[in-house]
Amino acid sequence: MSEDDDFTRVRRALGGGPVADAAFDALYPDPIRSRSAQFWTPVAVAARAAALFADHGARRVLDVGSGAGKFCLAAACVRPEVDFWGVEQRPHLVEAARRLGTQLGLENVRFATGDATNFSWSAFDGLYFYNPFAENLCSESDHLDETVELSNRRYMADIKRVIAAIGAAPVGTCLITYHSFGGPIPTSYQLAHEERIWTDWLRVWVKRRATAESANFYVEGLDRVLLVGSGS
Repeated sequence: MSEDDDFTRVRRALGGGPVADAAFDALYPDPIRSRSAQFWTPVAVAARAAALFADHGARRVLDVGSGAGKFCLAAACVRPEVDFWGVEQRPHLVEAARRLGTQLGLENVRFATGDATNFSWSAFDGLYFYNPFAENLCSESDHLDETVELSNRRYMADIKRVIAAIGAAPVGTCLITYHSFGGPIPTSYQLAHEERIWTDWLRVWVKRRATAESANFYVEGLDRVLLVGSGS
């Protein structure tokens, strides 16, 4: 079977049902494939999240910290009516994501190089977070590489910018978290759906009000969402 046949087979399979992570990861070069289980969204989670975005009316979804593009690419195969954008700070991962998107023949996926927390989110009605900043808190042996800044200072700065960005997002924005994003979620959002999948909870948050009504906020715990703050 030719390499092109492998891309076609995986894309068609994703359009009709689940695909094993090993089959999808095999489309990447070995250095990326070998780190997939540690850093990127499992195919089954991406497929389910894509369906949930579509069900909640999102048509342009941003993956914050998209890595090698696995979430966007798998989701784009599953839901061709939704546009998926990934922003990633490592150029070589963006290049790999773009290459695979072309090989899969996808027209509803795009990737950009940069810091996603400094990237305008105004054009998106869906936001996806797979704990994108946790690498900052890992030991050096667990880093993907050392080509970008990784530190507690960077972690706190990224979380602060995300809180501001989701607070400023328009009413109706759909936010999906898997393993959370590391920070609190304003009470202007409502938890619309949650389900246990793979190794954690997949949660759908929909912005119902322009601003939070109190000093409370939501924190995603290991097995439940907590409402905390001075107004609780």
